[in-house]
Amino acid sequence: MAVVVFLLLFLCGLPQAAADSIQTIYVASGESVEMPCPSPPSLLGGQLLTWFRSPVPGSSTILVAQVQVDRPVSDLGKPEPDSRFKLLGNYSLLLEGSRDEDAGRYWCTVMDQNHKYQNWRVYDVSVLKGSQFSVTSPDGPSCSALLCSVVPARRLDSVTWQEGRNPVRGHAQYFWGEGAALLLVCPTEGVPETRGRRPRNIRCLMPQNKRFSFSLAEPSIPHFKPEVQVYENIHLARLSPPTHKTT
Repeated sequence: MAVVVFLLLFLCGLPQAAADSIQTIYVASGESVEMPCPSPPSLLGGQLLTWFRSPVPGSSTILVAQVQVDRPVSDLGKPEPDSRFKLLGNYSLLLEGSRDEDAGRYWCTVMDQNHKYQNWRVYDVSVLKGSQFSVTSPDGPSCSALLCSVVPARRLDSVTWQEGRNPVRGHAQYFWGEGAALLLVCPTEGVPETRGRRPRNIRCLMPQNKRFSFSLAEPSIPHFKPEVQVYENIHLARLSPPTHKTT
């Protein structure tokens, strides 16, 4: 019967769901996330609870885990010995050590012997990432580029940048694009050298209270070069210029 269920889902795909019945989940890269699957109100025997996933819209359906709901909890298992997906005793699906390739749509189903959906839950999982690198212009200062991104790509209008509990101080420029938000932080002109100066702590606040913290040291510079020299060295696709840029 398991083969029949899989073929039905593979051929027919995910059953149509109303937009408000799909739950969006953001998980930081490397972290774990648990997706609950409500059990049916009654167990009649022979019912199969199955977890599927589809990495991208229109891609093939992948069988993640399957169990007969009236079997003992001790019989629950993983489809592969080294899988990072675990089926818990409450039928929730646990994803450990999330990666880019784990993003996509997940859903659980409970089917009876007539192959009818009795209950199902749908999740859209997005993986969040944070990265930091240096941007240097000819004869100019070395700036820090802080990047927060999401897989699959979607616009991150809700991203907020903070230094401590306050807005980022000094010379900072903001960029937004499809699937990414970037903060360019350059040394503040004329700041005197101070031994033992603490690194700056800047945070990227993302949807569902997810955040990434960046630590960077800021050297002082006597003269700040035109910011266009810095922009010319940022080679990131789909990042638009800041809306407040002046001529």
